[in-house]
Amino acid sequence: MKALVTGATGCIGSHIVEALLAQGHEVRALARRTSNISHLKTTGAEIVFGDVEDYDSLRAAVDGVDVVFHAAARVMPGWGVWEDFENCIVKGTENMLRASAEAGVSRFVYVSSGTVLGEASYRDAPADESTTPQLATFKYDTFYDHAKLQAEQLSLDYHKQGKLPVTVVRPCMVYGPRDRLLSDRAYRQVSVPIIVWPGKANPRTAPVYVTDVVDCIILAATSDKAVGQVYHIAPPDPVWFRDFTDAMLRAQGGRRLQVVIPYNVGYVWCSLMEGWARLRRQKNIPYLTRSGMRFLNQGMHIDGSKARKELGWEPKVSIEEGTRLYVQWRRSQGKK
Repeated sequence: MKALVTGATGCIGSHIVEALLAQGHEVRALARRTSNISHLKTTGAEIVFGDVEDYDSLRAAVDGVDVVFHAAARVMPGWGVWEDFENCIVKGTENMLRASAEAGVSRFVYVSSGTVLGEASYRDAPADESTTPQLATFKYDTFYDHAKLQAEQLSLDYHKQGKLPVTVVRPCMVYGPRDRLLSDRAYRQVSVPIIVWPGKANPRTAPVYVTDVVDCIILAATSDKAVGQVYHIAPPDPVWFRDFTDAMLRAQGGRRLQVVIPYNVGYVWCSLMEGWARLRRQKNIPYLTRSGMRFLNQGMHIDGSKARKELGWEPKVSIEEGTRLYVQWRRSQGKK
């Protein structure tokens, strides 16, 4: 199989590249010229420069490719303007679909997100693939979710119209090496002398170690059953968020004093942090955001049994092992 991986410098994309190469596949990795490709160079993948927002730059990238793994996205939930999310995620996916269809690609795997379910994933009953997404009002902290859902629908429309065989996967809470969101924030949250929690901050969550996520994505790409299907990538049972962060704390080898403050106090503090970041015209997402604060109250309750039944996927890495591997990797990078 000859594969093209977009978003190859990101967390999921870089691990897809590594896994495919380890399985003996030929891999072409798409990267922007402004991206840091230092790790990508070590993999041995063929690196091609292009941008999903520039259709003309994609033609050469998809030429001769069997399968496209489209993992490129603006992964900054709760931060940024709609135009940036629309250009990268929605229009970028449309460009990739068009280029792939014209090149005669035999399978297109769109890497979506469990966040497209919105409020439907906050309930006592877990949301499965038949659950209708219920995204909140279109505003700054749901731009990412709305964009991913629109791109997902575009992908499935291409399949329904017979233009391209498409599979959609929805990773939920991905953590592991090179992750700049969940793993980084959980690590930093429990690395301070006094851990402060806003309210209970212990919802049901769906963390999956990145190599397990990638295993599921590749199974979906190589299974005939998966054509035209949507799959959630979630653990067999929900994980309480504090169990995840406690595992991260144990992996660090430390003990901390933990205190609880009123949820509203934490929310106001995040508002101030966001305001300060905007005054500084900060491009990167702040460590604390109102979007992140709401997640600590709502969580994510997802049913991932379809992937296990139809694809034979089973996560291999436990929370204890996954957090240990992340801490080990982080320290190897000289990060505090």
